[in-house]
Amino acid sequence: MCKNKKIFLVVREPTGPYKFLMKAAKIHSEKLVNEKLTIHVNKSNKIDFIAIFYLIKIIFKTNFFSKKKIMSVKYKEFNLSRYTIPEIYRNFNSYLYSFSFFYESVKYFYSNLTILRNIIKIDKSDIKAAFIDHGMYRNGLIISVLSKKKIPIYTLGYPKGLLYYINKNKKLLNYENIIQIKKNKKLNNKQIIEAKTSIKKILNKTETIPWMSAIKFVIEDKKYNKVTHLIYAHSFTDGQMLYGYDGFINVYDWLEFTINELIKDKNNKILIKAHPSFFHAKFPNKQMIYDRKLFFRIISKYENNTNIRFIKEPTQNVNLLNRLNKKTILISHHGSAILEGLFLNFKCISSQATFWSPKFEVTNDWNSKIAYKKLLIKDWKKLQTCKKNDLYNICFQLFCNPLSLYGKYFWQQIFSEEFNVSRSKMFEESAHIFHKTNIKKKKFERVVQKMSKKIELVNI
Repeated sequence: MCKNKKIFLVVREPTGPYKFLMKAAKIHSEKLVNEKLTIHVNKSNKIDFIAIFYLIKIIFKTNFFSKKKIMSVKYKEFNLSRYTIPEIYRNFNSYLYSFSFFYESVKYFYSNLTILRNIIKIDKSDIKAAFIDHGMYRNGLIISVLSKKKIPIYTLGYPKGLLYYINKNKKLLNYENIIQIKKNKKLNNKQIIEAKTSIKKILNKTETIPWMSAIKFVIEDKKYNKVTHLIYAHSFTDGQMLYGYDGFINVYDWLEFTINELIKDKNNKILIKAHPSFFHAKFPNKQMIYDRKLFFRIISKYENNTNIRFIKEPTQNVNLLNRLNKKTILISHHGSAILEGLFLNFKCISSQATFWSPKFEVTNDWNSKIAYKKLLIKDWKKLQTCKKNDLYNICFQLFCNPLSLYGKYFWQQIFSEEFNVSRSKMFEESAHIFHKTNIKKKKFERVVQKMSKKIELVNI
């Protein structure tokens, strides 16, 4: 730690997009605390023998990382499992081989415990603000520790853009407490109209979503009027437990559990839709390739069951919904696709670990396997309908917030306009754009100044 200096703490070097984000956040924080701050990158490469000893205890306590016990690991008051398991499942082989799962578990429980112990121990008296990215993984532990210090903490994550918060009550926070859409106020009539307009736009112009614009959707004409349940598949390797734990440590297990429960009733006709990102032609990164392989692994397991059908091609959601019976039950773990279904008056089942607060009454939600199982066996008539004002509230905060993903002041939108690069190209060629583009200092300063004025305050 820098002695005799006021610190703006970060956990990675300011390169690529992060040099813009960190500088913008630092400028903003200096105005908040009314002090000049020095960026300090928190690193710890020392071997932690206490962490090794604790890891050995974890291995035996969890019966060598059994799925039934792996979520139980805490260190002091912090949930180590919550932020470690998502890193384990970024490795495709963790789904396939028990040795790979064990190896990844040892690696990440040790490294994350070392990071947690380090951030607990360091002198935090000179830390006046911090920028912590990727809070769904190990950095979520750092957010939880620093949140109790009552300083401005900057982060970003869907559905939010660049944001900051100050935990004035010093309560223990998890990442989802920061980024989830909250039910804090009613909308006026003008805002409700805006919300309706926004969801209609997403329904009919999927390319509005930056990462969807390069996907070549297939127009189907198959009839699905006998389908009783539509299940939306999610990414299996990226950001597991992004919005917390609900009884499932990954959405692969959730999808298998859902299918296995539904096929117990021979009257159920199940349709499973692949996530469009599985088919992104211009951005087939490693995670997407793995997701696609895992999805086809699911297909191979159930393809002989005549009550199950799979959509293996990218299909626009509205095109599919228009071909379903209105009594089809939509099931999603945490996706935005069911917002479109809710708008079209479908009944939906989803997890409470999603990007909106459980206080919204829009879906039939669960927070445990037992509660989920009870929902899956319910008849359509017994499921609750959506409260439309709650739906419009979510849509307004998601699609109409000028500082978030779809807004004109979203940090990527500012960059897009300043450098004349489309949002879709930024998504597809981010490494080239952020790392190889020669940006003059004067322009850099102008962009970060503009970004620093468009940072959302999240009230905790």
